[in-house]
Amino acid sequence: MTAEDIKITADRQEVHLGEEFAVLIAPRELGRGDRVVEGVAYVIAVDDSYSMEIRADSSTDEFADPGSPDDPSRKQVAEAGVHELVAALPRDAHVDVLTFAQNAGVRFSGTAGELRRRGRWNGNIEDERRWTNIEGALRRAYQQLDRQRAASRRVVLFSDGIPNFGETDPGRLAALARDAADRELHTDVIGIGAGADFGLLERLAPTGLPEHVASRTGAAEAMKQITARFAAFGRDVVAGSGELSLEINPSFPVLGVYQLDPTRRRVDGALADGGGRRPSRVRLKLGAIGAGEEGQPLYALKLRAPERISAGPMPVLKATGSLGTGSGARQLAPGQIALRTVDNPMSPILQPDLKRQIDAIELDREISGRIAAATSKADRERIYQEGVERARRIPDPDLAAAYQRASGGLRDGLDPKDVANEARAASSRSSTKSKRDWFQQIPVETPDEIRARRRRQSLDDDDDEGEFGGAYGSGTYTGGDSGTYSSGTYGSGGGSGTRGSGTYGGGGYGTGTYGSGTFGGPPTPPPGAPTEPPPGRGPR
Repeated sequence: MTAEDIKITADRQEVHLGEEFAVLIAPRELGRGDRVVEGVAYVIAVDDSYSMEIRADSSTDEFADPGSPDDPSRKQVAEAGVHELVAALPRDAHVDVLTFAQNAGVRFSGTAGELRRRGRWNGNIEDERRWTNIEGALRRAYQQLDRQRAASRRVVLFSDGIPNFGETDPGRLAALARDAADRELHTDVIGIGAGADFGLLERLAPTGLPEHVASRTGAAEAMKQITARFAAFGRDVVAGSGELSLEINPSFPVLGVYQLDPTRRRVDGALADGGGRRPSRVRLKLGAIGAGEEGQPLYALKLRAPERISAGPMPVLKATGSLGTGSGARQLAPGQIALRTVDNPMSPILQPDLKRQIDAIELDREISGRIAAATSKADRERIYQEGVERARRIPDPDLAAAYQRASGGLRDGLDPKDVANEARAASSRSSTKSKRDWFQQIPVETPDEIRARRRRQSLDDDDDEGEFGGAYGSGTYTGGDSGTYSSGTYGSGGGSGTRGSGTYGGGGYGTGTYGSGTFGGPPTPPPGAPTEPPPGRGPR
């Protein structure tokens, strides 16, 4: 591994006092040379309960005509998705197909090439199609995958209902999927129709992809597009799992943890908040990691800057991590980032797309909650239309289009739950474009260059004087528990800790990584340089 195993950047080079900002974190792009194990193995679990015979475009639970090719059932739509998925996998990929209702059984086991030639599989017998046992399907699927030693091991679960047989508690079902992910067995889910519990299915994919196919004309084509994307995500895996552990300076409160790619969502339960006295900690399970830019997972933190000017870059966070599990795990070289805090509300945002992604996640979280609480069609249409306008202002055209489609679905008479499931799935799709652009190096600026730039931006030249006062002499990390930050992780005291001998001192921010390298901190002051703020200015 290289010195840049973990890539970290912020959406700006310096942050105004007390202002919110974003930090992007990701493992470096992996290549085929990083792969330790080869191969692809899939278990495809298809709900075969009676409700899967309902017409794919029906909002009234009307059963499909089995003799009409123009009247597909949910089951036929799911089967079309399976064929599309298998067609996109390598011919030698191992594939198991199981169907489930109250019982689950393996109906095919072989290679993707063999399944393409065969084309069909059996389902559950008639008297075993009354219930939906998602627990049984997952346990059997994970049992099958445990036998495979492939680099990419995934379950794809299709279901149109809620669990009503076996384990039905969402928390325990989610724990089953999380435990499997710890063994490098990852789960992708596709809900079908209004009866699907998308909230539960999403929890079954903690390291996978959640999707939904609504009861619309064209459901089969939508399903094919989804499963083709699933295959592309899972067929070129380099590492079967990964993890990042973040430690955040207590001076920078953590306001949110987000996943941006391969899915877009707020990550709940990953933060251990230090309360401003101890470092906050975030643990991120990355799931399987693919090759190149397309396979690189992205995460972001929303932080708030301290209400104190710093003379140089203050350490914001450090990251450690690993790829793989057990004795075969490979440790990643640690990464870290520092930023200046300044009294300059016009400090430029250099990566506005990062904030837009976070704003879109928060907007959808709000809109989804309000939709769930709405009691009338008129209220739901009004909420979605508000979402359209707010998404356009972010701007996030994909999210705006998802809300516009949801509003139209309500007017067309679609079930409100079906519409909500579809909108939530659409909002979770990653819309990041070029990841490399997000990690471009920020040019190093000298203090004189920074002052000159601020004068050009500011309407009040008086605000540009003495903005480097405070941090060298006043103690960046004092004020917590006695001794907690005085000599440990974040250095010793204020003036000597920031650039001194602690973990973040001693070359870290002087002439090394942050001084003249990646993150563009100012060079170490020459001997004899003043470390006190100019008269009349200093920390607020």
